[in-house]
Amino acid sequence: MRLKDKVALVTGAGGGLGTAIAKRFAAEGASVLCTDQNVAAAAATAASLTEAGGQASALEADVAKPADCDAQVRETIARYGRIDIAVNNAGVAFHRLALDTTLEDWERVMRINLTGSFLTAQAAARAMVDQGAGRIIQIGSISGQRGNMGGIAYGASKAAVMHLCKVMAVELSGKGVMINAIAPGPIETGISKHGPSRKKAYSDRIPTGAYGDADAVAGAALFLASDDCGWTTGHILNVDGGYRAAGLSYDPAEVASN
Repeated sequence: MRLKDKVALVTGAGGGLGTAIAKRFAAEGASVLCTDQNVAAAAATAASLTEAGGQASALEADVAKPADCDAQVRETIARYGRIDIAVNNAGVAFHRLALDTTLEDWERVMRINLTGSFLTAQAAARAMVDQGAGRIIQIGSISGQRGNMGGIAYGASKAAVMHLCKVMAVELSGKGVMINAIAPGPIETGISKHGPSRKKAYSDRIPTGAYGDADAVAGAALFLASDDCGWTTGHILNVDGGYRAAGLSYDPAEVASN
């Protein structure tokens, strides 16, 4: 087991990516505190982990509230004695054009996706520095790397989250705390539902020709949380079917004739 005797905090564990990551961690031997604003959903995730033979519990936490960001780290330590891994997955998204985005929209996304991620990472890092080791995984997005229509607030928040990862990695690597980020590509989750035109636009540009799924992101998170990740810190790991790498793509049969 790659996470045997480790303790992990997974925010936004009530559905989508958070559930998949929590399940993968528990299956690999970690004790997992599942937090979510929707405590019933977090409890359901924790129950599924324990039913499968893992060690898990749930806590209500709203990362839009600074006190909750700190409390979920304290509670992880109170329940399991330490915190080895923190995954900042909780987030919110909506599709709205820049000229239609209100200040309220903007501030809500930034408060949850960016400030909540920072404050939770900060609280976890302080505990990990005291321990002399720890791993923090931020969930970014390809929307923070490319300009997608309708993603002004979400994309800006995720770009900031990924830069936050780099700065904290530089500052804390000498203290035993390794911080990396995952940038998922097109994946439908609880906070992200794509209409037909958006889905076609993505699918036409993904070299693998298909959307990803939450398990692909969970696998990447497991790597970043494990000792296999080794010396890596400040890295943004794209899990996107080649979407970011892609340039011009067309039928291979045409290559020789063009």
